[in-house]
Amino acid sequence: MKTKIIAHIHYSKWHWEDKGEYQIFPCKLEDDKQRCYVGQQEIEIDVPHYFDHRPQQIAALEKEKQKIMADYQKTVTDINDRINNLKAITV
Repeated sequence: MKTKIIAHIHYSKWHWEDKGEYQIFPCKLEDDKQRCYVGQQEIEIDVPHYFDHRPQQIAALEKEKQKIMADYQKTVTDINDRINNLKAITV
């Protein structure tokens, strides 16, 4: 499937590199000491007809869910430790 997109072209060169490179981004980025904006261009790309974005998005959401659950569990454990420490203090 052919589709057209707007490509924002930047030139980037880091201080340790001998030669810079052109990069494409979906939006215009601010110029800084290692990157400058070249311009935009409409380009046509060929996306395979069988491409389905859903499995990748589901995997990313599952990964995010696991991180949130792990963070939650750590917070609950920390709170329980504080409660137990307070209960252990004798007055």
